[in-house]
Amino acid sequence: MSDIIGLPASALSSLKAELRAASWFAALGEPLTDGDRIDATAYATALGGPDVTIDVARGWPEAEHFLKAPDWSPHWWDREEALRLDLLKRAETRHSERALWTGLTELTTEIGEVVHGKAATAAARMGDAARASIHVAAGAASQAAYQLAVARLAGEPASAFESKFRLFAAGGGRPGSPWPSPVPFWGERRRQA
Repeated sequence: MSDIIGLPASALSSLKAELRAASWFAALGEPLTDGDRIDATAYATALGGPDVTIDVARGWPEAEHFLKAPDWSPHWWDREEALRLDLLKRAETRHSERALWTGLTELTTEIGEVVHGKAATAAARMGDAARASIHVAAGAASQAAYQLAVARLAGEPASAFESKFRLFAAGGGRPGSPWPSPVPFWGERRRQA
């Protein structure tokens, strides 16, 4: 009897619906909520990172400045990438290679279009955003969706990627909210404390 669970289509179908229903950038400019802080802490804790300080960007130009800052820690990226690779290996044992990669490709293509439109709308509403920043914001949100899909297909519902996704899905990726990435772009900049 094989341990392979079969096609990830049903799991990805419900995830696609969840992704399409997410608020993506709708809370741009709003203050952090307690839930945002809880998810940001859970994300950092799940990655096994050290204590962090949080800097909040107040708008697109300040967020762009954070993106270009030389003092970000590559350790976040390394930890997140190690987790993604581990979960991907686990997902590959549960699903056929072709079905897994086809499903992930379709999901990221579809959600990429959705989040780019949402980021562009938010940027137009707030103003002062460089075109490249819209692409970076949409790319980070798409990455969060991809990572969440990998975690769920690996059978890991409590990964750091769940917390990261919730930050985006609640309208995150906004000045004043956590941008949970190793090169934090939108909001809470993580530096080694």
